[in-house]
Amino acid sequence: MRIISSKQLLSQTLAGLRSLGTTADGWSTRFVDPASGERWVQILLGAEHHGAGHPILVKEPTPTATELLQLAATSEERAEVAASAWLLAETDTHGAYKDRLVMIAEEAANRGDQERAALLVGWGRLTDETNLRPTRGKTPPEVSADHNHFMTIAARARALLHLTASDPLLRDPRIFD
Repeated sequence: MRIISSKQLLSQTLAGLRSLGTTADGWSTRFVDPASGERWVQILLGAEHHGAGHPILVKEPTPTATELLQLAATSEERAEVAASAWLLAETDTHGAYKDRLVMIAEEAANRGDQERAALLVGWGRLTDETNLRPTRGKTPPEVSADHNHFMTIAARARALLHLTASDPLLRDPRIFD
């Protein structure tokens, strides 16, 4: 497991780790497992909402976007699927992950894994139509094309789960219980 995000497993794992201190930004804490030497970092997902966020443990080195997409596609742990999609949404601020993540959600749904598809759509913020690409130096048609790109992804995600534009996001925090 590369990401530990269920509250019970997180608590059990933290009990066996030794703190190495917080990162320079103060938002993350580094740990080491004295028995194995494995290094972990505790990250607070959703911390931008000033509620301290949901803590997760990520094994170092921190997974790349490609590795997070692989976890989203293959992990058997529902909380790890949700956390990998959420971590992608928070770290890839230009939305480059969205193309591949919606494809993974579609593949999951086609295999009958509707739960994985729903987790990826909700926690990966795939129904959000906001243009995340930089606009500086672009012509109006280029900005419109970027916006249309994200609108198309959101429409695919909504259609995948038979949602309408006004349905709430599928982000039930009980997935981490």
